Amino acid sequence: MVATQDDRFVVTPTDLMITTLTKAKAQNDMAAVGEVVRMLDGVDGMVAKYSTQPSEALRNISVQTAKTNPDWAEMEKKGTTSKLLEAEMISGQAECQLLQLLVKFGRVKKVLDIGTFTGYSSLAMAEALPEDGRVVTLERQEAAAKMAAENWASSPHVGKIESRVGEAQALLQALASQGESFDLIFLDVDKPGYFALYQTLMETGLLKVGGLLAVDNTMYKGEELSGEQLSLNGEGARALNAGLLADDRVLQVMLPLRDGLTLAFRQH
Repeated sequence: MVATQDDRFVVTPTDLMITTLTKAKAQNDMAAVGEVVRMLDGVDGMVAKYSTQPSEALRNISVQTAKTNPDWAEMEKKGTTSKLLEAEMISGQAECQLLQLLVKFGRVKKVLDIGTFTGYSSLAMAEALPEDGRVVTLERQEAAAKMAAENWASSPHVGKIESRVGEAQALLQALASQGESFDLIFLDVDKPGYFALYQTLMETGLLKVGGLLAVDNTMYKGEELSGEQLSLNGEGARALNAGLLADDRVLQVMLPLRDGLTLAFRQH
């Protein structure tokens, strides 16, 4: 006997929502649809609720960043930034809590943060590092790097953070020429360039053997799930996902955390 949607066994929150929506569709029950909307809207909140809460310094960065959209709009208008930045580009609380856990569990000493923005992820990882640990963070937009530096200024962990400003590929090549390699790399920049940056990290040895790569937005806005034509960012995320899948140097897993977070371990 072939199972139908009505026979679906509920194991995950997704199962529950699909089952509820299927019944709602069959019964034209808009109240049930509203219930699924409520559940979906609560997922990120539940994850944040039951995750270790961020430090006061990280909370302050989050609060201050949330107010910056008018500033970014003005900067783009004046040409201070080369593109429109948005407060929503900040890394999520739970994502950064996971990064902190990875730093501590892996006894990480050296971190590369590609995409500083207002400094949330850099400081989160710096907080988890030992006193002799180091975060090198890269940012193309000087205005964002300056804001990040101001956000770190009062933190006792600021001495662990080194900020570099410029195009990511050029900065990566400079790091490689200095013989650098990293235990953990967090990639969160323009998605069309993801796969090229990944190739550079691997070919130069910046991601060391035994190191871990974490990539944000790998489910980019659910575009691939929607079945619609992908945006340039969606194409960039898919290109990286496919590239990781085809590369036997890494073992990877995609986590459905916020907009998708992929972890890739370099085994050789």
